[in-house]
Amino acid sequence: MKDVLDNKLYPGFDLTFSDLKAIKAEKKDTVNIIDYSSMIWVREAIEHLVKEIDDKYKIQFVEPTEADLDHGKKVLNIDVPIEESKKEFSKDKRIIGISSGKGGVGKSTCSSMLALTMTHELGKKVGVMDADIWGYSIPKMLGAIFPPIPFEGRILPSYVHGVKLISMDYFVKKDEAVIWRGPMLHKAIEQFLYEVIWQDIDILLIDMPPGTGDVSISLSQFLPISETLIITTPQKTSSDVAQRAGIMANKVKSDVLGVVENMSFIQNGEERLFPFGEGGGEALAKNLDTSLFGHIPLDPELGKLADSGKLISSKDTEVYKVFTEIGKKIIDTKPKKIPLNISIN
Repeated sequence: MKDVLDNKLYPGFDLTFSDLKAIKAEKKDTVNIIDYSSMIWVREAIEHLVKEIDDKYKIQFVEPTEADLDHGKKVLNIDVPIEESKKEFSKDKRIIGISSGKGGVGKSTCSSMLALTMTHELGKKVGVMDADIWGYSIPKMLGAIFPPIPFEGRILPSYVHGVKLISMDYFVKKDEAVIWRGPMLHKAIEQFLYEVIWQDIDILLIDMPPGTGDVSISLSQFLPISETLIITTPQKTSSDVAQRAGIMANKVKSDVLGVVENMSFIQNGEERLFPFGEGGGEALAKNLDTSLFGHIPLDPELGKLADSGKLISSKDTEVYKVFTEIGKKIIDTKPKKIPLNISIN
């Protein structure tokens, strides 16, 4: 059992049982496994793994010792104080804020699809921080039903389809509203950035709330989001409002990476229909002196997949290909400047 289980991922940790030294002992038909999380869903997932290998085996969960916890912190690279890790946060990853001037332009769908295509088609390790504290929706879109795991004062993010994810969705009861302002929002953003274990990711996509309010200001204070991707729709009113998000990005010294125009057209056979007009993305990119990375078609099926948590099932669609092309352009566009390191007092 141990030889096989050692090579499996320990649920929720993105590390193998061997990495965590999680198997303590094996006797006849019983295996002793360290319970690093004390979460029911993790235990059930481990039980399922063992049963798949040999359904005759029983599991005895054991509490981790101090030595076990120290080893866990070491392999997760969290054996340094948070204040020290803040200084290194921007050094080994690209941080891209995905922003818009207004709601309803499909920004969260774009964030989710870019995370999936960058992971599955472009070979990147991607994390998503759902910073839309009031309008969180990404966990539902991606079908990320397993919550984050608290571990030694830090948080292991949810993990779905190869994407690491943190969202307010996991910390609020169903049908409750988040009515935070100012300091509480500021603290939540700080925790999402620095207490979450964003281990070994190449790109952190930050799904921003609409507009230029408290969350945007807090993020600019904590770190220079080295790049910002602006999402708009073809209408002039939408692109005019989105321009404000681009202007704010420049004011807080974040480079506007490019513009994506969503809901650009409907493909009707060989004909393209433009229900929301044309030219908004081009005009916005020109006004912000940046690139237009692509036009995303309006596909009702994508909306249905998002509502059912099955965006991963869009792999064979034209819109998935478009997002892959946009993701490649993002990856190929190098940051204009090296992010500054800001100390947080």
